[in-house]
Amino acid sequence: MDKTARTRDLFLALIALTFMFAFASLYVQVPGLYGRNGIKPVHNWMQQMMKENKQSSQTAESYFMKEPTLLWFIKLEPHLAMELLCILGILLSFLCMIWKRARTMPSYFLLWLFYLSVYKVGDTFLWFQWDILLLEVGFLSILVAPLSNKNSDAKTEANIHKEIPFWLVKWLLFRLMFASGVVKLTSQCHTWWGLTALNYHYESQCIPTPLAWWAHQLPDAIQQFSVVGTYIIEICLPFFFFSPLRPLRLFAGYAQIFLMVAIYLTGNYNFFNILTVVLCLSLFDDDHLSFLSRCFSFKKKDNRNPPQNEVQANKMFDILYVLLNLIIFATFIYVMSTLFTYTGKFKLNFNKEEFNNFVKWSLPRIIFAFSFLFVLRTLYVSWRVLVGKTQTLFTFVSNLIKLSILILPSVFILTASMVPLCSLEPSVSRELSPIAHRWHRSSSTFDLTHSYGLFRRMTGVGGRPEVVIEGSNSLEGPWKEYEFYYKPGDRTYPLTWTAPHQPRLDWQMWFASLSSYQHNPWILSLMHRLLLGQNEVLDLMDRTRSPYPVSPPKYIRSQLYLYHYTKLNKSNSAPRAWWTRTLQKEYSPPVTKDNVDLLGFLNHHNMMPAPLPKKQPTQGNVVEMLNKIRILANQVSAPYLLWSLAFTALAIVTLGSMLNKKKEMKDAAVNANVVHEVS
Repeated sequence: MDKTARTRDLFLALIALTFMFAFASLYVQVPGLYGRNGIKPVHNWMQQMMKENKQSSQTAESYFMKEPTLLWFIKLEPHLAMELLCILGILLSFLCMIWKRARTMPSYFLLWLFYLSVYKVGDTFLWFQWDILLLEVGFLSILVAPLSNKNSDAKTEANIHKEIPFWLVKWLLFRLMFASGVVKLTSQCHTWWGLTALNYHYESQCIPTPLAWWAHQLPDAIQQFSVVGTYIIEICLPFFFFSPLRPLRLFAGYAQIFLMVAIYLTGNYNFFNILTVVLCLSLFDDDHLSFLSRCFSFKKKDNRNPPQNEVQANKMFDILYVLLNLIIFATFIYVMSTLFTYTGKFKLNFNKEEFNNFVKWSLPRIIFAFSFLFVLRTLYVSWRVLVGKTQTLFTFVSNLIKLSILILPSVFILTASMVPLCSLEPSVSRELSPIAHRWHRSSSTFDLTHSYGLFRRMTGVGGRPEVVIEGSNSLEGPWKEYEFYYKPGDRTYPLTWTAPHQPRLDWQMWFASLSSYQHNPWILSLMHRLLLGQNEVLDLMDRTRSPYPVSPPKYIRSQLYLYHYTKLNKSNSAPRAWWTRTLQKEYSPPVTKDNVDLLGFLNHHNMMPAPLPKKQPTQGNVVEMLNKIRILANQVSAPYLLWSLAFTALAIVTLGSMLNKKKEMKDAAVNANVVHEVS
């Protein structure tokens, strides 16, 4: 029996939800980020690509092979094409959420292709690990999804071969968590080694939530314990993902979910936490998710009493099973107690050299063990599909073809994914098979596998650097600050929740504060658009608190401040001011919109506003439709828009489930009456 059929269906539904969040969040920001007057016009990027490839064939297909994006084929302005792809992605993902029939390979191929298309042209504002993680999960979803969901409820064994790519989802979850834990220590960051990272994390992260301020006030012992817990969850527990013992897998899965919930409550990491929780479904099965039966129409468990001899055998088996799990848990706790000790404060019982030797020793064995487990899983599933039941010759050949088509890309993905995992230790990566490196390079164009390592080094140890943009009509001042929706600026403005929306400009402002504007040329493009008073860019910022609501200033500059959380007051109540700050230095000098150096800098980096075509094309129906949708979308805030879509889908699913249940009860009553009348 296929024990993960409905779990995989739930996985696909929630992957569609994640895609919807990603597309909708990006859609509302396209004009300000990528429009002709946006910070990084996508029109300029495409023109540059065409200029660089003048010598080669200038067909859309040839451009696509170099940079795979559908924008080459869509006969619209590039930013409008991005909007169209986002809208199509929202509609298709919404459909996949509410209608099981839509959760098929073609649907997830399109979702992956649409997001790949906008990612490839997104440049700086889409270079985040959760974007590439979504692409990798999206491609695996193509393999996990059935070719057709027609009559899937009646034939639960029809897609049993999909367990093979679903195993790769578990492998991806392992790579994500294990690598994220390992890099914290291999980075040699003293805060991670000293278990003090969370003393700074809540204050220094990109967009903190209100709970982050409160978490920052916790005692040092709790902060240290949280770091130790992070190491255990990310480095140690992932090895339980592949345990044949179900309680170990469930324990490891819920530990990951607990970590993601904690991160979600204290930091706005858009759809990343949701996506990681969805990956944890690969650790569960249909029996464990039976509490979702009202939504997914699970069959009721058979409560018939088994024979007495079976009861006795089951009791003995259950006792041995529980004892085995308890022994493993006790051993695990003992091992953890030898690695982490508490003597007034927590400390690590291993040094940097010992940990590096562990990484160097473990990676080859991880590669071998998990390759072996994949082969076993593939053979087991193949046996169940081909030999485990009576079938006709036609069915046998059909199943053999299905397995062949599925196994080949699965082997390719598994082999290619070994390269980014082994990048944790260069010496191990060099010893990896040349085939793995070759396959990984060949897949890089389509972003099929990646390396991960979240929170590698802790920033903001001496305080949180923050770039503040100021405008003025005179060099003597007064200088007035521009405010953003979400990033810290005004010290009294309340912290807020934005997830699953990602305000990409606010995020990049955080990265800009960690280096100079020369390394972040887009920030001068932002300042130039503010001098021009471009509405598309101003919409990315908080216009209700704009210092220049009528006309833009003559001069603009940016200052670098150092922010710190305020301390908890004696009444333990919410603060009047969330931050204190001190001026560090000038980040960029004052400029005007006609400044020669500024214009030369933007020209050099291809960030000048894209000129309108000499001959204005007549607006077609598609452009008019896009303009109307844009007007509607601008009526609500981005987080509200995203959650409105999600709850609408949930309401439709719940209503459909209730109607189906009511219909089943009515049919059962009719059948009972018929039987009664016949008898």
